[in-house]
Amino acid sequence: MLALHIKRFEVIGMMNTRRSCRHRLPAAMLAAWLLIWLSFAGPAAAFPDIQGDPNADRIRQLQEEGVVSGDANGRFRPDDRLTYAEGVSMIVKGLKLGLDGIQFVKEPKASDSYDFVLDGKWYSDAFITASFYLDMPRSVKPDLSMTRERFAYHLYRGLAAKSGFALPKPKLVIEDLADIAPEYRDSVQLLLFAGIAELNKDRRFESKRAITRSEAAGMVYEASAFLRQLEASGKAVKAADPSPLTGLKIESAPLTGEVNTVTVRATAPHPGYGIRVTSIVFDEGKAFLHVEPVMPNPDRIYPQVLTEVSTAVYIGAEYTPVLALPE
Repeated sequence: MLALHIKRFEVIGMMNTRRSCRHRLPAAMLAAWLLIWLSFAGPAAAFPDIQGDPNADRIRQLQEEGVVSGDANGRFRPDDRLTYAEGVSMIVKGLKLGLDGIQFVKEPKASDSYDFVLDGKWYSDAFITASFYLDMPRSVKPDLSMTRERFAYHLYRGLAAKSGFALPKPKLVIEDLADIAPEYRDSVQLLLFAGIAELNKDRRFESKRAITRSEAAGMVYEASAFLRQLEASGKAVKAADPSPLTGLKIESAPLTGEVNTVTVRATAPHPGYGIRVTSIVFDEGKAFLHVEPVMPNPDRIYPQVLTEVSTAVYIGAEYTPVLALPE
């Protein structure tokens, strides 16, 4: 009787083992198929539509770093126009801009700084960061395309915020220099001088043309490489304290026939802040206004409401006022 029970247990054990094998077989096959698929899928994981693009290697590197991503079909669309949403996200991620050193009295929202940027979108956080570093206009619309001069300007502002550096005033031959808006001209020239941007074969920058996703990715990659070179050279690469002032704009009105009143306006987190002009540099018919925030009194309590602040200076009517880029 004991032997009979033992045989029954052996038979049941064998049956259970067979059932177990039948259950494990699909998992083993799945693992094998997965290994085979991965062995072929590695190279295909890159964007399939950037072959032959002049910035293909730069785009692949940015993809590996998580700076750029593709559409629902895995394509990068290198020749498409770059939107503000894509451009702002690319600059913020590529330059590793953040808000770690800022203390907020309430959770920041994109709608606090912009009229048309919605909260809770994939690009919202990047726009919040951009409001502190990139001098984005309050009226920016995320779905509109960026021109080459505007992208260059915001990229330079990000570079200047990320690291203090000085470049000699470039004297470059740009055939269409006059087409570049005065407020963007210096940033374009400095990016060209640093090798971050480039001219076409006719030495034209094509400032008013919409920048493509490929061109923007190439510039962001080179800007990131520029920062790495600064770091390797032993120069400090440290993010500057972001200004509490956003949406800076400049207005000029005649005071007399020879003098204009120039007003600089900005948005501050609360009424305790102010703004002042620290210096004016006159060069080639332009008056470069250097401004800085006036910090609030730490012993006072202010209502946490966005406030417009302004300051005014007087310059000769023969000069064009321009907000100076950060140094």
